[in-house]
Amino acid sequence: MYLRCVVAVLILSASLLAQTSPIPCPADRPVDDLLSELKKQQSKKNNRNKNPQPDVICILGWCGQTGKKTPPTVPEPAPRAEKPSAPAVDSDKSADSSSSKSEGVSSSKRPEENCNEAMAEALDAAHNVEVGDFSFQQKNYKGALMRYQIADELKAGDAAIQVRQGRALEKLSQLPQAIESYQKAEKLAGPQKWTDEARSALARLQGSAR
Repeated sequence: MYLRCVVAVLILSASLLAQTSPIPCPADRPVDDLLSELKKQQSKKNNRNKNPQPDVICILGWCGQTGKKTPPTVPEPAPRAEKPSAPAVDSDKSADSSSSKSEGVSSSKRPEENCNEAMAEALDAAHNVEVGDFSFQQKNYKGALMRYQIADELKAGDAAIQVRQGRALEKLSQLPQAIESYQKAEKLAGPQKWTDEARSALARLQGSAR
């Protein structure tokens, strides 16, 4: 009887932990996964034909509001009375104290706040990839490359973005840079199709250079 009670308590505790465990932040998911989810969201909105404001989007378990926010109005500071001059403070010490305060603020962020910031950058990267793909289809390779480079800055370490950069660089006849992008993509973790394309492109470009 005692053993049964212990087992029941363990099962109940495990179920509670499973319910309270946070959903992994999807910001690290491949950019193509984010693009696919964004297209699904857009398709649902178009089918409903409703005003999307407020523009709330849910992707892979994460929900947040997109679009630019209006900055809060800052009131004018009240006139200050003159105070006696304070004693001089060592600039190095004040810099150290201010940096320690800023570090404390950044480290005190909650996981959901960090995820919101990461998702904002990931969604911005996905948008730039989408615009870059359109430019590439229109044979505007310089415009496509610029968008892919912005996406790479926002979401570094994505194999799909590196391969897209390699494609654009190839079209612009910048072969050494294209090889570099494909090499980066080959080393990154991600969907196998991007690794395979990077290897195929490297074999083609490096073989033709010999």
